[in-house]
Amino acid sequence: MNCHATRAVLDLHADGRLTPGRARAVDAHLASCAGCRAQSPAAAQPAKGPAGDFKARLAASLKAERRSPEPRREAKAELSLWPRDLSGVAVAAAALALFAVAVGWSGAPSQQFDKGDELAAGRTP
Repeated sequence: MNCHATRAVLDLHADGRLTPGRARAVDAHLASCAGCRAQSPAAAQPAKGPAGDFKARLAASLKAERRSPEPRREAKAELSLWPRDLSGVAVAAAALALFAVAVGWSGAPSQQFDKGDELAAGRTP
């Protein structure tokens, strides 16, 4: 396997998503090529600790949380269904009513028909 092909699959190799044959070929190339080994994600990232270390840290943080003197209280957001000050709602309703009245009394017909279009106007010839 050459450097170009190896570098193209280094991320897949680090995730363990290569076929066993391809993974052996990449391992063999990384053993013999210092340049590809330096570019591999495994060389760039420090090794992760064992899972037991995580469990120990988690248990310690939970114990510290239990020992805290006052439990945390979450702030509850108050969501009222109706606004306390209804003046804005009243102004909007009045404006809407005035607009409806103005449109209704404008006298403009909603449909205009040509003189020869008796059927559309609802008149029979």
